[in-house]
Amino acid sequence: MNGIYIDVFWGISYDELFPMIKDIGFTGFFSGECYAKDPEKLTQFKRSADSLGLIQETSHSTIPGCSSIWSNVAEGDEYIDLLKLNIDNCAKLDIPILVVHIQPDLSSEPSFETGLNRLRSAVKYARERRVKIAFENINSAEYLYNTLDFFDCDNVGFCYDCGHEACHTNGERYLSKIGDRLLCTHIHDNDNKSDQHLIPFDGSIDFIRIASELNDCNYKGNITLELCYDNRYQSRMSKLDFLKKSFDAAKKLKKMMR
Repeated sequence: MNGIYIDVFWGISYDELFPMIKDIGFTGFFSGECYAKDPEKLTQFKRSADSLGLIQETSHSTIPGCSSIWSNVAEGDEYIDLLKLNIDNCAKLDIPILVVHIQPDLSSEPSFETGLNRLRSAVKYARERRVKIAFENINSAEYLYNTLDFFDCDNVGFCYDCGHEACHTNGERYLSKIGDRLLCTHIHDNDNKSDQHLIPFDGSIDFIRIASELNDCNYKGNITLELCYDNRYQSRMSKLDFLKKSFDAAKKLKKMMR
């Protein structure tokens, strides 16, 4: 097992986050989706992290517009251009992996063929730029499985989000089906109903099962937390205590996987 990483996308700025997670023992971080198209911000974060010896594991791709690639609308082509910008920013800063949502709008008659043909261009571009793409589970297991089957290549894999599995496709077991394609994780908890991004073991997700499934697919990568420091935590604990509790939860999950 490698390191413990984190992104806190609400409530703690990166300027505050980096020194605290360094002192606590985190290996590094990943940058949130709102920065994927902003090279100045990404460069600033990368330099700050590098100065502390923190590693940037991934960049999360831009989310707005991602559903459009599966529909016959001009916005779908525009989103692929945006993905290529996200890829360029990863390549320039030596960020090895771009996480990309597979999130069709199931109410608008999405098309596998349309989306996969568009993504073909982005995957080819990423390979040329030496960036891997990790497709993340959101609202459709079928579309994710089909995408990974189509791109059976070494620069494409899977980002497992246990929170999305629980609240968006409850009952699906991604790791047992595509765990061999696993590149990275997004670990957080919820009530199995909404995407709350709680610290692991604070909600209803069965982490005993998840640890077992990660073991079964021989995962040796990072435990990466994707959390939210909102009113549920702000009223009860400081930012530092929140991050310490988060680190302890990740260590507990790692221990369960041995």
